[in-house]
Amino acid sequence: MMLRLVVQALLLCSLCATPAPAQTLKKIRIGHVAPTASNWTNFVATEKGYFKREGLEEEITYVGNVANTVQQTVGGSFDVAVSTFDTAIRAVANGGNVVLIGSLVVKYPYSIMTAPSINTVADLKGKRIILPFPKDLLTIVWNRWVTEQGMKPEDVEQIYAGATPNRLAAMVSGTVQAALLTQPFDFRAAADGYKKLVDIGGYARDYGFLTLLARPQWLREHPDMARGYVKALSDAVDWLYDPANKQEAIAILARGTKLDESIAAKTYDHYIVELQPFSRKLAVPERVVQSTVKTLIELGDIKPDAATRTYTDLSFLPK
Repeated sequence: MMLRLVVQALLLCSLCATPAPAQTLKKIRIGHVAPTASNWTNFVATEKGYFKREGLEEEITYVGNVANTVQQTVGGSFDVAVSTFDTAIRAVANGGNVVLIGSLVVKYPYSIMTAPSINTVADLKGKRIILPFPKDLLTIVWNRWVTEQGMKPEDVEQIYAGATPNRLAAMVSGTVQAALLTQPFDFRAAADGYKKLVDIGGYARDYGFLTLLARPQWLREHPDMARGYVKALSDAVDWLYDPANKQEAIAILARGTKLDESIAAKTYDHYIVELQPFSRKLAVPERVVQSTVKTLIELGDIKPDAATRTYTDLSFLPK
């Protein structure tokens, strides 16, 4: 009897010691442009375990420009795309089977950086600037600013590349004398002697920058994944805006962008202290949608009846 009790006790202990099976993570395929400070929330959500907490494993593909992220999402290659507001709205208005489900960055975190010899926009006459692509809203904003300075946009030759690291490389190589750069790459350029000609975030206040897109069919089939993904990013925004997390946030950005922590620290001061571009709860400001729609109609990129379309599905946002 005693032997039987001992054996039963040992069996019970072994069962109690057996670890619970690991949670099976659901893979969510995300289309991004490039690893810049605009992806800071993704870096945080990954390193702090917010995606895993929601049962998700983020599979990121950097494709170089927002047109590709949208096209591949419409085609089913990505579950969620990170896109500029104008590219997303253009796609929806022209019949693309996608919808906006949240905002990542609602202010433009961009600067026009120039070669050390450039002091004013007039100095760029007959020279070259590199921008995302011809119909990108950032290019349109640049053209408007140049016009307001008393020049014609065609006075400065434009070439195009979709990702900030590529645009920085073009300026460093001397291929262009000015480049549109996001953080922290504009700070890196400044540290190397390049000059800031204009802060796009301060100039283009009526427009937003990055939004999240998904196909309605995928959303219907995977509502919990969509809500979990948005919740993880929303929590990452809250974490970033907490001053207690400053040093860790800087280190996470430096790792994510593969830039020095000194540059990441300058980006922190600009993003978190000054600009505050990340949208709380990933809310989509209606004014951003409407101002973008209005501009695209004026440019002839979308038809006037696009003003009455529905562009968003905000049912996946956290309460």
